[in-house]
Amino acid sequence: MQDLSGRKPRFYQGDIVYGYLRLYLNKVWIAEFDGLCSVDQYIYTVDAVQADAEFLAAFMHSPIFLERAPIATTPGQLPRIRKEEVASVEVILPPLQKQRRLASELSRMEAETLRLRSALAAQLAALDALSAALLREAFGC
Repeated sequence: MQDLSGRKPRFYQGDIVYGYLRLYLNKVWIAEFDGLCSVDQYIYTVDAVQADAEFLAAFMHSPIFLERAPIATTPGQLPRIRKEEVASVEVILPPLQKQRRLASELSRMEAETLRLRSALAAQLAALDALSAALLREAFGC
């Protein structure tokens, strides 16, 4: 195995990994395994007694987070935010059970949205194929 050099932040399963450049891209991930990430990401370990990681990650994905975040822009650089600035964004935490319930509902809605998107894409492809077939039949191609 090759040795790794340089600054590579370590994360653990359940941590929130957050890409701090171009915040509008919503680069938020709950780690599914232990590992190392690039230098343009921050690692946040969630206190499971106070907060649900999925709830916090959903908040970090939201437009409300982006509105509250002090995003620094300078000429010639990408928009960015410092680690302590991310941590300073006000988060209103409902009781833990409610956080879990809301996060679960958001997950369910996201899965349903992806399913519907896939079904609509398949229907559009079928319509495109039907249109092409009808045109070939109409014009004897």
